[in-house]
Amino acid sequence: MSRAAASPLPLLMLLLVAACAPTPPPAPPPKPAVPLKPLGPCPASAWTPEAPPPTASARTSMVLLAVGEWARYGRQTITYPASGPSRIEQQGVQERDAPERIRDYWQSVGKPDLSGLNDVPWSAAFISWDIESAGVSRDLFCPDARHTIYVERMVERARRPGAAFVPLPLNARAPQVGDLLCASRDGGGTTLQNLDRGPGHCDIVVEVRPGEVHAIGGNVADSVSRSVFPLDESGFLSPISARRFFTVIENRLP
Repeated sequence: MSRAAASPLPLLMLLLVAACAPTPPPAPPPKPAVPLKPLGPCPASAWTPEAPPPTASARTSMVLLAVGEWARYGRQTITYPASGPSRIEQQGVQERDAPERIRDYWQSVGKPDLSGLNDVPWSAAFISWDIESAGVSRDLFCPDARHTIYVERMVERARRPGAAFVPLPLNARAPQVGDLLCASRDGGGTTLQNLDRGPGHCDIVVEVRPGEVHAIGGNVADSVSRSVFPLDESGFLSPISARRFFTVIENRLP
């Protein structure tokens, strides 16, 4: 005996109930980002470098000063492979063993009360100390205790003639000696399209070899460290999880 056909009535009732159900309200639009206060002109400073630049070339002086500080701190070297964790190839002097030298870096950004004994990141103070000690004027580079602040000023300055530092996308510049490599870090999301003044880090390129670029920065594993990053076959930075690079800053200093 054949099974009786199911009644369509329950299905029709379900469809009617669904049609009468209230439509959920649309999700509210995302709140617009709070506009950042303009940075304004670079503040004046009474700080002066402890010595004249090593050479007449500010670009070369930046590199020599970075290498000199790296040697002072015991030549700590860290390799960042294309995949996998970074590794320290040589251990250097740690920040708490050279606190007063780090105070020198802090003085260049107007914070003489800080030293290597304070739990405050000093990598931007190191870069600021290096560039200003190389004889670069504040019209071309404005020192700051935060990397993304001075990068934002570089972006603004690059819109005018005679810029010394020009932030470029990663695919527009193969790193060269004297350039800066900058990354967003610690949950930050800074990019050249989103200059949100978040946490970041920059290093100064001191050597380029086939397949790798060497850059020196401060407060890397609690020391002044030489980091080795991979390059692709065309000489551009390869993506690595340990550093979320967002710009190569071209150094146009003589």
